[in-house]
Amino acid sequence: MADLKAVFFDVSGTLWDANACALHLLEIVVSKFSPPLPREDPAHVIRRFNAAFLNQPTRRHVRESRPFSRLKRFEGLLEGYGLTRHGLAQDMSRTYDSARRLCMRRFLRPDAHPVLGELRRNGLQCGVILNGSPAVQRHMLECLGLETRLDHVVLGQVEGYAKPDVRLFRRALDAAGTAPDQMLYVGDSPLTDVFGAVRAGIRTAWYQTGLRRLPQGFPPPDFTIRSLSEVLDIVA
Repeated sequence: MADLKAVFFDVSGTLWDANACALHLLEIVVSKFSPPLPREDPAHVIRRFNAAFLNQPTRRHVRESRPFSRLKRFEGLLEGYGLTRHGLAQDMSRTYDSARRLCMRRFLRPDAHPVLGELRRNGLQCGVILNGSPAVQRHMLECLGLETRLDHVVLGQVEGYAKPDVRLFRRALDAAGTAPDQMLYVGDSPLTDVFGAVRAGIRTAWYQTGLRRLPQGFPPPDFTIRSLSEVLDIVA
């Protein structure tokens, strides 16, 4: 890919193992608040916490694009156990957030910094495309030590779009000053990452994690990788 000028990445799930980090944080919360949480397998409590998230969406939430807050998820978890102690959900959410700031970098992919550094040494621009609150996403990049390794940060809420909206990927092309065939986009989500980038004409590397498979009918990526270091093989 000799004509390549830029490589953009997704962060949560790609550069950073967000799921593993979340499970670790929930284990901390369950351990600290048991009791009053029932003394049962922490994995079972975590499953109930995740189920509380799935129970939250309503047509009104979806129509208004309202976020499903972590506090609401903890409230849903406690309701499922019949616990009504005032302020408990807030305490659990604060504990989660405090621990998150301290341990986020532990779950950064081990090859994230080396890959970004090597790409830039080879003259390629590096960037990320993120959905979510600008303040939260900037804080995440800072905690992960990624800000100084990036040339461009494209934030969905700043631009007014969210992945997989093709306009957000076109904004990344504008930021890097490249044509679609001069950019590679790396992400783990078939929908928000691969689908969005393909629609913008950008070459894609799907970071396949776990047992995830591409949904039937989705456009295939140009490359499938199992580690970030494979990006260096692609650009070589």
